[in-house]
Amino acid sequence: MNYPDDARAKELHNLRLALATFALQLDAFELQTRERSIRAGIKTGALAPPAQSGSSLQKEEKIGGQ
Repeated sequence: MNYPDDARAKELHNLRLALATFALQLDAFELQTRERSIRAGIKTGALAPPAQSGSSLQKEEKIGGQ
């Protein structure tokens, strides 16, 4: 017999498999990108802007709002 719970379990299994496959593909892509940037002489993370803390954003809002 085919119960709805069986279909849900099968779909959940398929979703987990798809997520795991995606994670592996993403890791492989990141490694390839890192290797290419190293060969090109680009530092990893050099293109990302520095993160701002929440406190500095609040200070800017207070100064601008006065």
